[in-house]
Amino acid sequence: MNGAGRRPPARFHRERPQREPYSRVLIVAEGQKTEAAYFTGVAKHYRLSTANVVILGQGADPTGVVREAVKLKRQEQRLGDAYDRVFCVFDRDGHATFEAASRRASEMGIDLARSWPCFEYWLLLHFDFSRKPYVRTGTRSPCDECIRDLQGHMPHYRKAQHDVFPQLLDRLEQAKDRAARAQNDVLATDERNPSTEVHGLVDFLQRLKLPDG
Repeated sequence: MNGAGRRPPARFHRERPQREPYSRVLIVAEGQKTEAAYFTGVAKHYRLSTANVVILGQGADPTGVVREAVKLKRQEQRLGDAYDRVFCVFDRDGHATFEAASRRASEMGIDLARSWPCFEYWLLLHFDFSRKPYVRTGTRSPCDECIRDLQGHMPHYRKAQHDVFPQLLDRLEQAKDRAARAQNDVLATDERNPSTEVHGLVDFLQRLKLPDG
């Protein structure tokens, strides 16, 4: 039987989600689960559309995070629906590519939400203010030491938890104030360990649906 008269195969196109009338944002995080789950919790709590706020846990070093962010930023520009803001979330910890990745992000107009030594310092600020430096102790990395302090307040905390944001919501504004205080101390001492920029991204998401968001 020849193909004469045969109906051509149907073509299926997945429609892009309809964005809402506020900024479109991409967040690319170093951790595949921890940071991605946290910001997903933020977006859910503030009822941010998944068409407007795209969150990707990259599972790569800082260079890989920035590379993916640049690729996706350019991809959406070509499609005619560019992101208004792009953020990269990654840790200082022991990454050899940290400084180069930070420079590359700045060159490409990408915002940064970095933490020294790691994202868990931001979580720790929900409970207490400390500028005690975190350093390697034996086989324990600076981030391991920070997590140990966090577990003093959250004994069951483990990386890749999906419910961290709801647990800490009542302490969020205190954490933002403490993070800003730590940044002020960074300016005074030129010492970033420990500190974080995550509060800036959280504040941005909180305000996203406001008229000037």
